[in-house]
Amino acid sequence: MEYIDLYDENKMLTGEKIVRGDPIPPGKYKLSIHIWIMNDKGEIYIQKRASSRKLFPDKWENPGGGAVSGQDSKQTYVREFEEELGITPNMGHSKLILTIKREKDFVDMWFVKQNFDISSLNLQKEEVSSAKWVTFEELNDMLKNNEFCPTFNQSLDPFLDYLQKQK
Repeated sequence: MEYIDLYDENKMLTGEKIVRGDPIPPGKYKLSIHIWIMNDKGEIYIQKRASSRKLFPDKWENPGGGAVSGQDSKQTYVREFEEELGITPNMGHSKLILTIKREKDFVDMWFVKQNFDISSLNLQKEEVSSAKWVTFEELNDMLKNNEFCPTFNQSLDPFLDYLQKQK
């Protein structure tokens, strides 16, 4: 059984824990992370959810997931990156860029500049069926065709805003 920590509306730990999958009590939040990976060519890494996934099977997304009890955002980022891709993130080029508050969670968005060959990844088969690098043009075409899960769409605009501010 896996536990998650609960946070208040200000993203402060409450000291309370619940079993992962149990309903989040009113006024409480869990911690989630989304990972945006860009290579030196300016391409974005995306991965396809396994067809066996209960929510949004066969939809594309960026890596991410939920914190387990006792883990902070950075620890969750590293764990999810390593679990889903099978490699270690480049911590020298990793940055927490912003937090989004949703109805039941805080989503910390991590950005990393990192190059790797897709064929070198050891994808977590239970969660990820395939992966690829896409240009922004390809990403826009996929968005028009509704190929992404809704959580991707929720963090895309803030990510693009971040990139724009870096120019």
